[in-house]
Amino acid sequence: MRRIISYFIAICLIWIGIMLIVNSLNIDGFELNFGWTYIYPLFFIVTGVVLLGTAIIKRHGRWMIGTFLLVFGGFLLADRFGLVDFTFWNVFKLWPMILIFIGISLFRGFHIYWDVSSGSKKKKHRKKSDQNKETSFTFGDMEKKGNWNLEPMNISTVAGSFYLDLTDAYIPDEETEINIRSLAGDVTILIPEEVEFQANAVAKAGDINILKEESTGINAEIFFETIQFESATKRLYIDIRLKAGSIRIDRV
Repeated sequence: MRRIISYFIAICLIWIGIMLIVNSLNIDGFELNFGWTYIYPLFFIVTGVVLLGTAIIKRHGRWMIGTFLLVFGGFLLADRFGLVDFTFWNVFKLWPMILIFIGISLFRGFHIYWDVSSGSKKKKHRKKSDQNKETSFTFGDMEKKGNWNLEPMNISTVAGSFYLDLTDAYIPDEETEINIRSLAGDVTILIPEEVEFQANAVAKAGDINILKEESTGINAEIFFETIQFESATKRLYIDIRLKAGSIRIDRV
């Protein structure tokens, strides 16, 4: 992100310098604020190029976001040169790109990732030595119950149903993270009474129920922490973010 900001500042300084020089020449019909209409589309283009380039070089990352910003900024800049009719609020016309991204993911076998680093502000900093098990899907369901070993999870999916029954699972005597990201889905997590947990659940459209505490509708969100969470050694940190769907976390 720092590199993106640096690039944008560099572009702004260069462009402002050019505009000031041209303005000092007293060219008829030239207005200094004219340059801004060209500057801000470049921000989206530069951001898109950096994200897309990083994804290509490292073979993972936010290639979809990078591609979208590159296309969006490109259309804005093309509008400034009179090539197309496209304004900032025409961004909704690009919704078919979602279908294109899904098609590319299926055709090329790529997985779709969302950033799982952004969680509750109360989430504590992790050491670099901490390792998380990453599980990713394009489409699919997950069901775990009975005797199984709980390990840190980072789950990203377009659509799916998740059922995690921890009643008879082996839960390590440490903090374990469960991160779930999905465009659409249903999440159910059953936690034993003796296990403390902290949960941050967000659904852009849907319903959330955590130990009888409810939030429904648009931008539903609940942050919940059990009383003994801070002092417990065996504890769960749960972060769930859905675009649409339902979230239920309960004790058994």
